[in-house]
Formats: sequence, structure tokens, C-alpha cells
Amino acid sequence: MELFDQANALHESGRYAEAEQCYDLLLAQNPDNPGLLATVGTLNLRMGRYGLAISLLHRAAEKLPQSDVLCNLAVGYKYSGQYDKAHEWFRKATEVDPTADALANYSALFVNVGTPEEAIKQAKRALDLDSQCAMAHWNTAIAQLELSMWETAWDEHEWGFKSKMRIDRKIANKPYWDGTPGKTVAVYGEQGLGDEIMFASMLPDMMRENKVIYESHPRLKTLFEKSFPGLEIHGTREQKEADWHNARDIDYQCSIGSLGRWYRRSKESFPGTAYLKAESAPMGNKFRVGISWTGGMKEGRVRTRSIPLSWWKTVLNNDCEFISLQYTDCADELAVLSSKGYDIAQFPEITDKDSDYYETAKLVRSCDLVISVCTSVIHLAGALGVPCWVMVPKRAAWRYGVAGPMRWYRSVRLYRQPNADQAAWVPVVQKVGLDLEDLLRTNERKVAYG
Repeated sequence: MELFDQANALHESGRYAEAEQCYDLLLAQNPDNPGLLATVGTLNLRMGRYGLAISLLHRAAEKLPQSDVLCNLAVGYKYSGQYDKAHEWFRKATEVDPTADALANYSALFVNVGTPEEAIKQAKRALDLDSQCAMAHWNTAIAQLELSMWETAWDEHEWGFKSKMRIDRKIANKPYWDGTPGKTVAVYGEQGLGDEIMFASMLPDMMRENKVIYESHPRLKTLFEKSFPGLEIHGTREQKEADWHNARDIDYQCSIGSLGRWYRRSKESFPGTAYLKAESAPMGNKFRVGISWTGGMKEGRVRTRSIPLSWWKTVLNNDCEFISLQYTDCADELAVLSSKGYDIAQFPEITDKDSDYYETAKLVRSCDLVISVCTSVIHLAGALGVPCWVMVPKRAAWRYGVAGPMRWYRSVRLYRQPNADQAAWVPVVQKVGLDLEDLLRTNERKVAYG
């Protein structure tokens, strides 16, 4: 028991490799213990080893068909992209013991897969059992955001802190802003670069009523300083602790993702106009198109949001100057296409994961059009007012909604994948290529910014 307690403590503290060593010793002595198999399966889920997790959890479920074991097995199938099997095991889990936690996990299966109504239905079942179930509230929030239910979604979105899906920065240990105007509020960015850029559309609204001090991701500091004159900005969001607030008289703190609660409660409250500014990188004489074809950081999201560049020939056959806005190492892909006569310019300064995002902004600003899968470049183009065509997966994040336009940016046009099969990208890319051909016939370049 002492070794198990040690392993469990390491597990819960995130020291997975050390926990794994302890569990391995325990498994050698207890290879058929269902509780131990379930625990090690859960550890492998956290480590992203979905195949091994599924195998261990299957063995555990045969002898210990408890709701939490079945839910974790379902999660393994979900993370590995096997949604039908995930649905089957979540259903079994909620039949065995329909706890609030099990139903909340089940509701998450329907988030960002095109069925937000079902996510809300299962989350409500969870909340009927436990009105304080944080994950059920959070899944409700994301599903409602998918459905553009702005009037209620943002209030549910605040449950992200209790569910630990959002980070409470606790700047200067100040109370959370309650919407009272005329205050000095320290606002901090959250989530990825694209989300921070998207939420930054609400900073001007807040600045009209309050003195705002903003903590940004370090890569966004230059871009935001040039875009929001007079806004005091500190690029310290990635630091565990920052001390700039000690010399400031601050009334409240607030996460930038919470501003929707005050400034985006209806579709009419989305202006959709450009709000970021950047100089343009040097341009040639041809119509310039920036492209990005691989999106996401986690393995599952990369698979969902990416389209092999070799499939882009319908687009690349047009007479344009193509430039890569891809932030990942793509030299090999571009070399293959170059050998076949497709010339796509690269800019190494934007591929460094720590590079100043203003360099990417200058390139995007120089484009007549951006064509991309779902990446942070979409938000950058939309915020700069640059025309942007997005190839959106069937299982898209809430920002893109389940239908209609993207409310955050008027310059962004969505091309939706008809189903979740990878091959379903082919007609989408063909449509984009044909639309680009039609656009070039007008021979018009972007002549004004924003």
C-alpha cells in the first residue's frame, strides 16, 4: 500500500514518468488487479498513450465495470478519434451509474463535434443531479457558444475556473471585476495566441469605460502595443509570477475571456471590424496569397484541422505569389512541391515558437488573401481586416459555430467540411481553388487597410 500511495501522489502531482515506474513494480506483483489496471490506464490517458490506455482500461472494465472506469475507457476512444466507440462506452457508463460526473463526461463528447444540442441535454441531466457540477456547466457554455447563444453562454463560461478549464491568474490578489465602470482593472490573456487575439477585440470596449492594464502573451506584446495606443501592456503571461502590479493602484483583476459577459451578449454586439494594426512586409507585383495547412498542437486536433499540402494543387495552380504562413517546420513538404514546379516562399523568422508575432502580422498584412485551416493565423487576419478564407473541419471549435458566419471577423469566410472523413476535404479545397480563380479574374488587389 505504501508504494501505491507513493505512486498515486506522483500521479496527482503530474510527475507521470516517476509514477509509472512505481505502478510498473506494482503491476509485476498484481497483473490482474482491476483497480490497478484502471489506475495505470488513467495515467496513460494523461500521458497521451491512448492505445495502451484503452487496452488496460478494457481489462479493468471486464472485472470492474464501474462508471468511472467505463467513462475513462470512453475518453480513451474519444481522444483517439473513435467517436462511435466512445459513444458506446459513455452510454454504458451512464446506464451502470448515471452520476453527475459520468453525465458531464458524456456531454463533453458532443462538444465541438457538430451536436451541441445533445451536449446541452446530457449536461442538464448532470446538473439536475448536481447543480454545482462544474464540468457540466462548462460543457453547457461551450455548446451554447457553438450555437451563438450569447445571452446565456458567457455566464456559464465563468464555470471554466471551477472546472479548471480556464486559468485564474490571481493578479495582485485583487477581486474579480464585476462590470463596474470607472475602475482600474488588470486584465490578463488566456488560452492560445488565437484566442487571445480574438478576445482582444473587446479591449477597446473596456477601455472606453475603465483604465485597463493588460498582461499579454510575450509574443503578442509588440502587436498589441502598436494596436492599442495608450494601453499599458506587460508581456508576462507565461511567467509563473510577475511583480509589475506591485507599483500599480489596481481595483480589480479580470481574464480577457470573461469580457464577453459584459460586451458580447448579442450578435449585434459583434462589430467584426479590424482592431489590430501592423506595417506591411514588402510586396511584389502579383496577387499575394498566404497559406497555412497544418493546425493544432495536440495530436488529435492536428489530424482534424490539417489538410496535406499535396492536396492543395487546385489552389496552387492559380497565378499568384504564394507565401507560407505555416508556423511548423514544413521545409520537406515545400521542397517536394518545389520539385514539381510550385513555388511557395518561406520566412524562417515566423517559424520560431518564441518569435515575435508581429513579424507574422506584417506578413499577413501584406497578403491580398489568406487561405488556411483553423490556426491562430485566422484570428490574426480577421483582426487585421485582411480577407481570409478558412477551411473548417466538421468537428470545429466553438469559435466557428455550427453554421453561419464567424461573428468575430467580417473579413473571414468559412468553407465547411461536409463530414468528418479526411477525404471530405477534397471538394472543399476544390471549391476554394475555383473561388480563387474567379477572384483573380477581377484582377483587384486589396487597396485599403481595415
